[in-house]
Amino acid sequence: MNSMYLIRQWAGVSLLALTAVVSSIGGALADDSPDAHKRKAAIAAVLQAGGYIRVVVPKPTADRLERLMIDEVNLRDAEVDNALLIHVGNLKEVRRLDLSGAEIDDEGVLSIAHLPLRELWLQSTNITDRSAETISKIKTIDFLQLNSNQLSDEFLANLKSMPNLRDLGLRGTRVTSDGMAYLARHPKLKELDVYHTVVDDAGVESLTECKSLTFIGLSMTKITENVFPHLARMPNLTDADLTGNRPISTDSVLAFERDQPRIDIEWYRK
Repeated sequence: MNSMYLIRQWAGVSLLALTAVVSSIGGALADDSPDAHKRKAAIAAVLQAGGYIRVVVPKPTADRLERLMIDEVNLRDAEVDNALLIHVGNLKEVRRLDLSGAEIDDEGVLSIAHLPLRELWLQSTNITDRSAETISKIKTIDFLQLNSNQLSDEFLANLKSMPNLRDLGLRGTRVTSDGMAYLARHPKLKELDVYHTVVDDAGVESLTECKSLTFIGLSMTKITENVFPHLARMPNLTDADLTGNRPISTDSVLAFERDQPRIDIEWYRK
């Protein structure tokens, strides 16, 4: 059974002491190799920026502990720039990386493109459509949050097939209904949120080609009551958020739920 440790900088505790704690777990960072020095420097940089790391230590064998694995680096609202991402790129086994609110751009994302990430938060950063090519290289991603960025349909057009992508957040971006046509190239996409965008009924019609969708967030978009036939055509859909769309009436929601009892509609008129 794996053990999980959370490492964070506390007031009055030196970075040197914290790095020593990490080094002591299974002797993971005890050697003097160049990679070990880079890992120590990366951990110190993450903690100094105000982030934290979550590490996993596998169950020890009879005679030794396996190597420490850094599972998560969380820099949400920490002091992050492109230079820090160079350090993060030296933590080569990170699976989860939260960069929400970071002052990073397309150049910074290049530094993490080689990591085996499963979950990546890039919401409220300075990335542009140019980062689509870089993110496309991280084929391990299954959870990608791009909310509140100035991303457009060009980003979706240039985002190559992500074979494991299951959850995509595009809240508050500049994507339109035209961009929805590109999402069918991600075969495992199950959850999609386009809250507060200009996606309309035509965009939802394009999403009927995303056969794996189970949830779609359409709150505060441009949909009308004509969206319901398209939702009904989604074979695996179980939940849809239609809140904040004035053209949709309570009667139409209730009628749809009677006809499609497998689909639960979240709705209120703002």
